Amino acid sequence: MGTAPSIKVSIVEDNKVIRETLRSLFIFEEGIEVFTVHSNAEDAQLRLDGVCPDVILMDINLPGASGIDCVRSLSQRCSGTQFLMYTVHDDDHRVFEALKAGANGYILKSSTPDEILTAIREISEGGSPMSAHVARRVVAHLRPQRNETIGLQDGLSEREQQVLALLAEGLLYKEIGERLGITTGTIKQHIHRIYEKLHVQNRTEAVNRYFGR
Repeated sequence: MGTAPSIKVSIVEDNKVIRETLRSLFIFEEGIEVFTVHSNAEDAQLRLDGVCPDVILMDINLPGASGIDCVRSLSQRCSGTQFLMYTVHDDDHRVFEALKAGANGYILKSSTPDEILTAIREISEGGSPMSAHVARRVVAHLRPQRNETIGLQDGLSEREQQVLALLAEGLLYKEIGERLGITTGTIKQHIHRIYEKLHVQNRTEAVNRYFGR
């Protein structure tokens, strides 16, 4: 039985210390491969033109073009790449601008190394990881009155609604399973059915659709 291919990760970060810390974290982690490292958006756009990694870990505040501008540009050329924002900013404007630009996840620089690695793996599998604080801000922004979601609620089972609510809080699959007392495999089955019923592809779209954005 063959070994699963490594997740190829590119880093776009202007702070040298943070950039090298991330590089070291990924180099020594089994199943993750450092694809390229960039100190600004322009270098990333030049070097990743037609040659794309699985995941790009993207800072927002970069010299020159911003990380949001870089995601907007690269997402047009790297359709299979997942973009994970990595920043100190959690204000509503930056969060939603990044998601609208094509970001698939949003974590803060206060995240632990284990949280960063978990987010990389989750996003590579089609998830949309968010730091819990960011997820709560997204949910608070999107939360409508009950009558605006009643139709969607009727389409989801009680368990699926519970799973989706915990997804919206930013919990990982393992954490949701522990909270509900079921296996990670069962959680993935529920999520697959939620995506099918809501006609979405990932966590962010499911939360947006369910909460009526």
